[in-house]
Amino acid sequence: MTAEHVRQTNDKRKLVNQFSKKLVVAVLSCAAAVASVAAPSVADDAASTEPKDIADRTSPPDPVSELAKQQGYQFDGIRYRNKDGDPQYVVTKKYMVDWGTWQGFRRYHDACHVCHGPNALGSSFAPALKDSLKTMDYSTFIATVSGGKKENKGGTMFVMPSFGEDRNIMCYIDDIYTYIKARSTDAMPPGRPNGREDISDEARKANDDCTG
Repeated sequence: MTAEHVRQTNDKRKLVNQFSKKLVVAVLSCAAAVASVAAPSVADDAASTEPKDIADRTSPPDPVSELAKQQGYQFDGIRYRNKDGDPQYVVTKKYMVDWGTWQGFRRYHDACHVCHGPNALGSSFAPALKDSLKTMDYSTFIATVSGGKKENKGGTMFVMPSFGEDRNIMCYIDDIYTYIKARSTDAMPPGRPNGREDISDEARKANDDCTG
């Protein structure tokens, strides 16, 4: 191959490369132009799907708080209370519960089930609190847990220790009460609740202040 032939071949390669680059640029420019026409912008798409008056949109009501309103329970910022001012459970048909009952479920199975059995069903050496709270009122429950109790049944002495100084119990005593009370009325079936409402800021602060 002569020197002239080599020079001509290199010139042809340069022309091909230049043409290829121009072709790629043209194709990309064309694709961008088509995309801008065919697809609306994000802002345009959002505007087309949102209602004109966004302020009229509301989130679905919370089923627990809605049920509490229907049943006439008051929320004091920490928990629901009945007309007597006692802590009150709220359990929906789908077994979603208020925060206090949820916390009570957890705390009961952390500290109480060892003696009184899972789901408050009792054991061979401690009664079923599910049955006890059918007749026991709130003040008696608090007094029993905090002060303890001794009871002779058929020559056997049953002893309920005092938990009045145990913050792991007393800081959550109202929660434990609402859970057991829900079990005593069969509003809450055995097992874990299917869901819960969120804890309020006041309830979180009260828990933190109590437990230190």
